[in-house]
Amino acid sequence: MPMFFAHQDKLHHFGAYFIMGVLAWRVFNDYAKKPGLVFLLSLSFCSLYGLSDEFHQSYVPDREADVFDWIADTLGASIALITIHLTKKKFNY
Repeated sequence: MPMFFAHQDKLHHFGAYFIMGVLAWRVFNDYAKKPGLVFLLSLSFCSLYGLSDEFHQSYVPDREADVFDWIADTLGASIALITIHLTKKKFNY
């Protein structure tokens, strides 16, 4: 993918894990009814998945693991989950 600006890949990581955070919330919300537990399970799942992805990349030729990619992953999921938490009462889901 062409790079149009510095750190563009971090934005991609953020966006992908934002979506993953929403999907993780939907899954865990069906099993745990306590909002705090759903938040913690969803964020843990996304963050650990991002960490395992970076670990995997360290073994792939021409790829490298980057802690800042993992931070972008975790931040994307966090913002998604915070947004859901702040708006779910308003929209009743």
